Amino acid sequence: MKPAAKLVMRNSHLAIVLGLWLALAACSKATTEKTGDDLKAVGHDAAAAAKDVTNAPAAKELGSDIKQGTEEAAAKTKAAADEAGEKLKEGAKDAGDKTDAALNKAKDDVSKK
Repeated sequence: MKPAAKLVMRNSHLAIVLGLWLALAACSKATTEKTGDDLKAVGHDAAAAAKDVTNAPAAKELGSDIKQGTEEAAAKTKAAADEAGEKLKEGAKDAGDKTDAALNKAKDDVSKK
């Protein structure tokens, strides 16, 4: 967008905001209070809608699905960790056996000399 167009757009937004502000300032006290009450009602309605969404069956099912998925992931992680532990034990045993064999061979070689 060209700089001149941005300036016109910015000025038009400023004019709209200024117009709304002047319109609100010109409102009677009763209109201002009614507007405040309406805004409070909207806030209460939004809070009630959020509560309805939270209590909706679909939201509860989503929570259950997330919980079940977490439990399944934890079980798979535990199984994988157990398997890795077993493989580590087997690898350590094999390494120990090979070390013992190498030591015995070295003793035999020394004894033969």
